Amino acid sequence: MFKEEMTPKERVEAFSRGEEIDRLICVPDMGVTMVPFIGVTAKEYYHSAELMANLEIALFKRLRHDGVSISTSLRGVAEAMGSKVGYPDYGISYLIEPAIKSVNEIESLKIIDPLKDGNLPVLIEAIKLTRDALIDEVDVGAAMSGPFSVAASVVGTENLLKWMIKYPKKVHTLMDIVAECNNRYIEEVSKLGVSIGFADPVSSTSLISPKQFKEFSLPALQKNINKIKEKTGGSPAIHICGKSKGIWEDVVNAGVSNFSIDNAEDLEEAKELIGDRVVITGNVPPVDTIYAGTKDDIFNSVKECIRKGYDSKKGYILSTGCQIPMHTPIEKVEMFMEAGRTYGKCPIDLKLLNE
Repeated sequence: MFKEEMTPKERVEAFSRGEEIDRLICVPDMGVTMVPFIGVTAKEYYHSAELMANLEIALFKRLRHDGVSISTSLRGVAEAMGSKVGYPDYGISYLIEPAIKSVNEIESLKIIDPLKDGNLPVLIEAIKLTRDALIDEVDVGAAMSGPFSVAASVVGTENLLKWMIKYPKKVHTLMDIVAECNNRYIEEVSKLGVSIGFADPVSSTSLISPKQFKEFSLPALQKNINKIKEKTGGSPAIHICGKSKGIWEDVVNAGVSNFSIDNAEDLEEAKELIGDRVVITGNVPPVDTIYAGTKDDIFNSVKECIRKGYDSKKGYILSTGCQIPMHTPIEKVEMFMEAGRTYGKCPIDLKLLNE
């Protein structure tokens, strides 16, 4: 394995300026699912800024990957808006009860205060602690849910899908309120000098049509993207789970800088359709390959992803197609990083990729 010539921070900064880098950027999608690595439960992690930061610090020291971040999880902003969220010991948080159950309650939803409501103060403190510990060596980010995914946890996904058809005007009001709540969180986080990105699984075309995305999700997402640009001077990244090809154009036109593609979609297709405008990120299968696969499976999948993505016009970042599952041994993530260093060494060795 080659000796790295750059720190992760230097690598990302050079990449963003379009300069030469020593290897491709590698960022496995981790977070709460890796809590067994530091011997705590997910429940403990979710409620402790120190544990959230400790996990990111420990993972970075072990893996030397090129980006760390603290996420609101899918339900952080919804919880601050009044939804009841469950925190299992070994699993991601889940919705117990939406903030409202009737379409007539939408107008009663309050705009959040990120410094007081729900678990958001803990998250903001965790971002600060992580930033202070790691910012000299690696890019530190804050991840949050796209507004449509937040709305699904505020009213319940089934209700949201039904109300879009039966009460479209009311859903537009809901999306305006959620967009404003997300913007309040963005305003606080932007003061910390970190990058901000979105995960927006409920916007997937596996769940809604491109037409519904355009009408209900996109306008609110656009407001949040605009706020990030205004407050940070940078454009956000976005990850959409499942199928998303039908909305790639709309999302790119909204002003994201980086599109993380689920392994349900093809990197080569993404490169051809949108690679001239955004960085493409992805998309080694997290379950079948990282969690359940052998070292050979991981190496072959990484090789395939790099072969498809490395020459994308705006750049390519090696990642997993979604979050790595709970109880994945850290050694498997190390294999992913080792494969990234083997096949992603720059300049790219095409002979090695095509073997």
